[in-house]
Amino acid sequence: MITLQEISDILKSKGKFRIVFTGDSITSCEWVHPNWREIVEYVLKEEMTKFLGDWKRSEWGIRGFNFAYDGATTKDILDRANEINLVDPDLVICLMGSNDPTFNINISKHVENINKIIESLRAKVVWCNSTPVGIDSPKNEEYRPYAKASMEISENQNLQFIDIFNIYKDFPLEKLFTFKEDDGPDLTHPNQLGNAYIAKVILKKVFGISFDPEKYWKETLAGEKYPQY
Repeated sequence: MITLQEISDILKSKGKFRIVFTGDSITSCEWVHPNWREIVEYVLKEEMTKFLGDWKRSEWGIRGFNFAYDGATTKDILDRANEINLVDPDLVICLMGSNDPTFNINISKHVENINKIIESLRAKVVWCNSTPVGIDSPKNEEYRPYAKASMEISENQNLQFIDIFNIYKDFPLEKLFTFKEDDGPDLTHPNQLGNAYIAKVILKKVFGISFDPEKYWKETLAGEKYPQY
């Protein structure tokens, strides 16, 4: 976890606080607005404005960068770790992993890639395994040992793990997977509300910020310029 006081100290000393979001399509989610990356940045700026009493320092200083790629595996992100370092992030939030079994990356290589990614990043790192598929699916059973193995890597002061695969299953999945495709419903990628539930987990676990995704989404639909949460 990184506290608001720690972020405040970085903003005061460096004039900026940069967050990189990296992973696969669950993180890039460039067709979803607001997506969970955007929500995390919005809420963090709001909370830091209240904490500092200075909206310019928070809104100008906190910047989020999307380094996620649709269809990416842990090997793909490892190959691009140096690109992430170019923006000199203070925090990297990773959410990925479920593509590895699809592309025949075995569990031991999956864990090895994660370790190498973490070692390559010059920042505090939050590693999240992937969200489950929105129904009882063989894909969940295929990915489950990967999700478990990734959570068994030892944490340290610069590394935090979040088991979003198991946390997310307690949410109302029937409301979170409603996107339509030509061949039927998309049960892999969470909708706008589903992204708000991802943001709920990240905001609480990483920053200690409480967030009500249902309230936020209702205010967003109602056209509120600054939705409450």
